[in-house]
Amino acid sequence: MVTQLIDQGNLRRILLNNFNNMFWRDKLLLLTKIVIDLKNLHDIGYSHKDLHSGNILRGRSATFIADFGLSGPSNEQKSNDKIYGVLPYIAPEVLNRKPYTLSSDIYSIGVIMTELSSGKSPFYERKHDLSLALEICSGIRPKFGKGTPEIYKKLANRCMDVNPDQRPKTGELFEILMFWYNACDNNEYNQEKEKFGYKEKEIKVVFDEADKEIPNISTLYEINPDAIYTSRVFTNSNLPNPINSSYLDENSIDCQDSKLPYLEIPN
Repeated sequence: MVTQLIDQGNLRRILLNNFNNMFWRDKLLLLTKIVIDLKNLHDIGYSHKDLHSGNILRGRSATFIADFGLSGPSNEQKSNDKIYGVLPYIAPEVLNRKPYTLSSDIYSIGVIMTELSSGKSPFYERKHDLSLALEICSGIRPKFGKGTPEIYKKLANRCMDVNPDQRPKTGELFEILMFWYNACDNNEYNQEKEKFGYKEKEIKVVFDEADKEIPNISTLYEINPDAIYTSRVFTNSNLPNPINSSYLDENSIDCQDSKLPYLEIPN
């Protein structure tokens, strides 16, 4: 078998090694390429079901979504209660044993958007266990990087909305990101073209301002040894119904309580 050499590795590695040299124009272009690949998959009715930064590969001139081992028709559900993936990227409804849909992939895109903004893996500082699964269902989401434009945060939060029906489809997401990229790529500041409620020149200004913060964002961080970024099997039952929330009162959950829902996470 002969395949194209992907010399830059996966997105997680790229962010670790080169984050401070990636400006917002580059990030938006990368996102458009990821989303158009996902759109091609969704257009034939297939979900990826294991989308995370380790499965996004970058070559010199191309970006690819990889690892389609779990991909399949979005209306085809497994009969068992096992979930497979990287916990921070798994949509809350999937953790709650609801059917995996095309919108569940969009949730993963939202998490990847936070990762692109911060340069850090989602929930790197904590153990990927039952407690984290509970908090994801209770509304906790990964943090954005310093200086991230509010319009970008708003779009990423739409992707990570607890209600799958509120998340954008791949077509809409691609159009928005492409409009933003074209605005950033345009050197004429007086562009009056307007789409999605913003003019090109307004988009360019907010992302140009955000670029100024990138050199100040530290990419040095220590990953919790129990933060696992390789896909694995989870078995769960009876997690709480997912909600949207900006925070979770950590004191409201005692992870030693025998009445807590069961989530089997292998070592």
